[in-house]
Amino acid sequence: MIISAASFPTPDLIKRVNNPAVWDQQGRFASLQAAAANSALTRMSTLLDAAATKAQRMQLFADTYRDLAEWRYQLARRDEGEGPSATAELCRTRIGRGAVLDPFGAAHLFGDDPSTPGSRLSARLGNFIRMRLETELPGAAELRNIVVRPDDSTIGGNFLIRGELAHEYGFPGHYAGTFCTVTGELADRTALQRDAFGLVADLEEQRAAGRTDLLDDPEAQQAFRTAQYYLYQGPEYRRGSDATLRVLQATLHTRVFGAPPALPQDIDVVAYVAGQQTFDDYLKRNQSILQPAPDPTTTGTLDRPAQETQHQRNGGLERG
Repeated sequence: MIISAASFPTPDLIKRVNNPAVWDQQGRFASLQAAAANSALTRMSTLLDAAATKAQRMQLFADTYRDLAEWRYQLARRDEGEGPSATAELCRTRIGRGAVLDPFGAAHLFGDDPSTPGSRLSARLGNFIRMRLETELPGAAELRNIVVRPDDSTIGGNFLIRGELAHEYGFPGHYAGTFCTVTGELADRTALQRDAFGLVADLEEQRAAGRTDLLDDPEAQQAFRTAQYYLYQGPEYRRGSDATLRVLQATLHTRVFGAPPALPQDIDVVAYVAGQQTFDDYLKRNQSILQPAPDPTTTGTLDRPAQETQHQRNGGLERG
């Protein structure tokens, strides 16, 4: 089952100019993502065929995630030159006990053109966070996503905050007027990632046992959508996670369901700002299934850990 560039539509959030030629250039990144997904799928499938336990399958999924973080680092390093690059290094630097902040809001807050797709989406996301704060916790400056786990217990996800509160999370920049997401605590993120891989491991076990109808099983589909939310609420890396997680999701989906997904262009940021049920409903409407493409391409990698710091992304628009 081969994954194509169609699985990876260009995110509106990176379209900061109204220039179709630039958008076309940005769209070429989808082919690199497809190549990475096909390579990961080939390697992972070979190892999964020999896996005998749920724990082994979960470890293979975690290894694939880390391999893809290294792939994203290598791409960033290539784009920025062969020398050392602090920005590229963030692609394989774990968040650890630190945090990552993403600000959203009106274009004038970031000095951007308000008519671009990226600016319009950032404004909508800022308004969405504002509305959640006003309706769910009137008068509050912060709200935490509460995530339901597979055993029906709950755990803390990421934080939604007014920009004026950013300094309390260790971010010294000027965020007045914005609305931000801040990654959750390390223990919670680790647990959510483990839960995500556990759900996919259960689906893989059913596939390995001979089930061929998982793609038509609503419960199996919901389990995978839940795993997608967990992955976004439990990110591991400081930069590049949006692309890394898209490639990982396409790889896992193609393995367990036998067909690649067409991921929504704004899947990552919707997962950051939305509650669990809202995100699930959004995926039902916006995520679809593709026919496999004809040819695989390859890429390969390994990753290593790095130090823990706070990290913020520029204007809510630095993605991929």
